[in-house]
Amino acid sequence: MTGRPWVLTNLRDIASRYRGIILDLFGTVHDGLNPLDGAIDALRMLRRGEIAACLLSNSPRRREDVAARLAQMGFTPDLYGGLVTSGELAFEALSNDANRNLGRRFFHIGPSELSGLFDGSGRERAEGVDQADFLLCTGVSGNKALEDAERVLGNAQARGLVMVCANPDHAVMIGTTRIDCAGTIAAHYERLGGAVLYYGKPRLPAYDRALAVLGLARDHVLAIGDGLETDIVGARRAGIDAALVLTGIHHDQLVNPKTGDMLWGRLARLCSDHERLPDFVMPAFTWGR
Repeated sequence: MTGRPWVLTNLRDIASRYRGIILDLFGTVHDGLNPLDGAIDALRMLRRGEIAACLLSNSPRRREDVAARLAQMGFTPDLYGGLVTSGELAFEALSNDANRNLGRRFFHIGPSELSGLFDGSGRERAEGVDQADFLLCTGVSGNKALEDAERVLGNAQARGLVMVCANPDHAVMIGTTRIDCAGTIAAHYERLGGAVLYYGKPRLPAYDRALAVLGLARDHVLAIGDGLETDIVGARRAGIDAALVLTGIHHDQLVNPKTGDMLWGRLARLCSDHERLPDFVMPAFTWGR
C-alpha cells in the first residue's frame, strides 16, 4: 500500500461531504464506562446539520439493551437515527427458519449475563456441550477464558458443531483496560478446525443493514471507528469511506505518549497487516470549532 490517509483535527472539516455517518461505539463515542470528550456534542452538531447517524456496534446484545445503556451515558435516541448491533443481527439470523439446520439447542460461551441473547428466538440453552447442537459465543469470562474453554472447544470441534460468534471483535477497551472479546475465542476455534458464523463488523451484511437504516447510497456515507480490523476493513470492503479515530484500541500503538504525535511508521505497518488504509485519521470523534 502507498500513500497516507488525510489527517483531520475534527469532523467539521469533512462533514459537508457526506449525508450520513456509520458510527462505532466502544473506543469511538464512549470508553465502555463514560462518553468520550466531545462525542455527544459531535452527534448533536451532525443532527443540526441534517447528517444522519447510524450507530453500528459489535456489541453481543440486543438493540434495546444497548440503547438503554447509551441513554444512561447521555446518548439519547434523539442524537442518532438508528442503531444496529451484532447481537441483534445474530438474534434475527437465528430466529430465521433458513438457519434451522443449526439445531435447536446451543451451548453458551461467554459472560453469564449474555446467555439470554437468543431468548425468544425459538432456541434454548443446553447445560453441557454434549447436549448442544451448536455453540453461541458472546465473549470471554475472566482472564483464563481461552484456557478454560479448551476442553469445550475441542469437544465441540470433534462433534462438528458450528459456532455462532455474536461479536467479531478480538478486544475492546473498557476504560483503560483491554478486554478480550468473542472474536478471540472464535479465531481459536477456527484454528482448531471449527466452523464459525460471524455477525457484525467487518462482515458486509452489517454495513448493508446500516446503509438501509440511513436510506443512503454508500458514496454518501462515512464510517468512523477505532478498529482497523473491524471498522476500517469492513467499511473499505463495503465501498464506504472510512475514518480511524485514535481514542480506542490502537491508541497506545499509534500515538507517541510523550508528544501526542501520530506514529506513521506503525500505522503503515498495521494497515499493511490488514491490507486496508483509512481515508482519514482523526485524534477523536469531535466536531471542532
